[in-house]
Amino acid sequence: MSAVATSAVVVCIDFRNPKAYLAKAPTQALEDVVGVRFDWQPLEIRMPSHPAPVRDGDDRGTRHRSMRAQYNERDMRRYAARAGLQLGDIYRAPDARVANMGLLWCAPHGADATRRYVDAVFESYWDERLDLADPAAIEALLVRADTPTLKWREFVEGPGRDALAQAQQVLAQAGAFDVPAYLIEGDVYLGRHHLPMLHWILTGRVGQPPL
Repeated sequence: MSAVATSAVVVCIDFRNPKAYLAKAPTQALEDVVGVRFDWQPLEIRMPSHPAPVRDGDDRGTRHRSMRAQYNERDMRRYAARAGLQLGDIYRAPDARVANMGLLWCAPHGADATRRYVDAVFESYWDERLDLADPAAIEALLVRADTPTLKWREFVEGPGRDALAQAQQVLAQAGAFDVPAYLIEGDVYLGRHHLPMLHWILTGRVGQPPL
């Protein structure tokens, strides 16, 4: 249960973040196309607060921040609708440490177990029926992902906390500060719009890179 990369590509996600949720399916599709399973890691980032409405008397900077935040929300909801996803309240900011420990717990049990767990957590959380901080609820999803859970509770209470702290340190040192982040060949790519570039890199850099 460490943050040591086990793949040519590390994918950083935060289960609470809608950008990571929207990136899940296309990232998994890229895994399938190139025949490589990526190393999915939890990255705890600061969640955005609900944008304040634009008011008379606001200065230019305040108006710009509010309008940009409102646009970003509309943009995410637009793409979610095209993907058949429901986002609900995108400004929820629960404690996700236990769910993140679950992701680290899955890693030694294989990439397929990790994929099943990632799918289960994202689906359950964004359906607004999962407490990310509940060890029993997360254990149930580990079981659903066909992942052994012997000593899971002990992991959450002790070594899991240390493993999660180590993961945050390693990812921060690698330059990841937002999700989804893709770490490959010493570079950091922020956002799912970089997936065509990752495809180009992983398939041998044939032809011109996507720009």
